Amino acid sequence: MQIEVKEPGTGALLRLDAKTENYKGLHGMRIRYPNGASFFIVAKSGAWRSADDHHVAPGFLANIGLALEGRKLSEQIVDHEYHS
Repeated sequence: MQIEVKEPGTGALLRLDAKTENYKGLHGMRIRYPNGASFFIVAKSGAWRSADDHHVAPGFLANIGLALEGRKLSEQIVDHEYHS
């Protein structure tokens, strides 16, 4: 499925591909950038976490989670909103 995710630092809108996957015995989502780069995330204790040693910023993970839940784009975090 395609998801739209705001990059928290800039507010730029990214269109990412998200597919369910089993990775090393964990069930989660493979998130793929348009350039083919990807990372794997799992939901643990109500929050999404990187599970393949790929560093993903916490705000970006939160926005991905909101997109996966089908929440409105306006609910996603943009860092500069909190620094004004």
